[in-house]
Amino acid sequence: MRETVDLLLVNPGNRVEQFANLAPLATVAQPLGIAMLAAYVREQGVSVAIFDAEAYGLTPVEAADQIDALYNPPLLVGLSAFTTKMTAAGHIMQELKRRWPETKMMCGGHHPSAIPERTLREEATDFVIKGEGFYPVTELLQRLKKGDHCYDIKGVWLWRPDGTVHSGGQAPGPQKLDTLPFPAYDLLPMDQYRAHHWQAWGRGSEIDMSGFSLIHTSLGCPFTCQFCSVNVVYERHTVRYRSPVKVVDEIEHLINTYGVQHFEFIDDTFTTNRKHVEAICDEIISRGLGDKVNAWAFSRVDRADPRFLAKMKAAGINWVFMGLESGNDTVLLGVDKGQTVSDIREAVDKVHAAGIHIGGNYVFGLPEDTHASMDQTFTLAQDLNTEYANFFIMMSYPGSFMHDAAPPAEVLPKKWSQYGFFAPDALPLRNKTVSATDILERRDRAFKEYYGSERYQSMVQDKFGPETLEFLRSQVLSKQLVRQRKVV
Repeated sequence: MRETVDLLLVNPGNRVEQFANLAPLATVAQPLGIAMLAAYVREQGVSVAIFDAEAYGLTPVEAADQIDALYNPPLLVGLSAFTTKMTAAGHIMQELKRRWPETKMMCGGHHPSAIPERTLREEATDFVIKGEGFYPVTELLQRLKKGDHCYDIKGVWLWRPDGTVHSGGQAPGPQKLDTLPFPAYDLLPMDQYRAHHWQAWGRGSEIDMSGFSLIHTSLGCPFTCQFCSVNVVYERHTVRYRSPVKVVDEIEHLINTYGVQHFEFIDDTFTTNRKHVEAICDEIISRGLGDKVNAWAFSRVDRADPRFLAKMKAAGINWVFMGLESGNDTVLLGVDKGQTVSDIREAVDKVHAAGIHIGGNYVFGLPEDTHASMDQTFTLAQDLNTEYANFFIMMSYPGSFMHDAAPPAEVLPKKWSQYGFFAPDALPLRNKTVSATDILERRDRAFKEYYGSERYQSMVQDKFGPETLEFLRSQVLSKQLVRQRKVV
């Protein structure tokens, strides 16, 4: 029997499009943003459901077919998407609009917040939400139920009767995050989510990625990295925090209710506020949860304080991923990173001394990059030999400074799928020295040489055991990045 709800929230899926044959190794994470929104609107009396196409690996048509079989046409369907998932989101909206012509479509998240008018013009959506959706979506549903107009809702963009676009500006979010309920985990297929494979390394003879959840302790980012678009949703470069007690209450709820063992602190920069992180760690430790939590978080080079790191380790934060970016100081300066190669080396030593594993994030094709500086970046990665490394390509996501500053003659992706770092048709932002093809080839070679090196594999066996090394060789090294065509 079909379910009837006011609001159906859909997480579009396109793992294969984003990762090609690397898709089986990609994490499958909760759509935390729409789960937070679902919990909030439910408290306001709205009936809501979530359909997670990503969790089941469904194509847009498959997702639309299943949605149509499970639900009666709701009042409103909402999709949230980052740029790399926008193609799938657009196809799902088209399919659902064809099946449910009277149902209104809504699109929000990072990508629509960055380019709301373009999203409204290009996609089969009736509304675009710019900013955080808590307040505008609640008000939008109330208006739709009454049959009222929606032109004065902050953050809601829509068509006027005369065919012009009404700008709703930017929607504000709640300043006190503790007023928000826990995300609506009960509406999600919690048994379908899996951790990054490296997060499960060395925890037994099997690489068990099950029992995974995201969790947030703050919203927003105070930094201004030129290649990042995260603050298009929050508008200001500020951070709002949840109380440590509420964060750990949620962690405990996830452990006890859903058997979660692997956590990802999804905060844009988890370690920005040392006092806040220490208070969370103290709360985890005081409740005796340190041995039940296997967590990772993003961190910064300038947060490598030994006492701070020791407390994180005691609280079960066993991995940090750091934006190391480049092995050349001029390149680092050019993206306002606020760090040098010397700072990077010192920070890595301190994190390792605390017993925390490191994922190093590097980028090829930054604005000041040359062939020589990209080689320096890879040399730095080899020297540091961190437990994991990601080699990204320079992407100019809508909403970032890099996208807005791209010269008119620059070749930008023609399809949203081309913004995927590991997509078969990925198209990085070239600069005055290196072409997109150069960047892609250097990145692909870096993956093969880094993970194939004897020094790296020896370190993996020593730290994580022979089972993990075998997994690395059979599951990771056997997967090759796929290029569909040459680019310039």
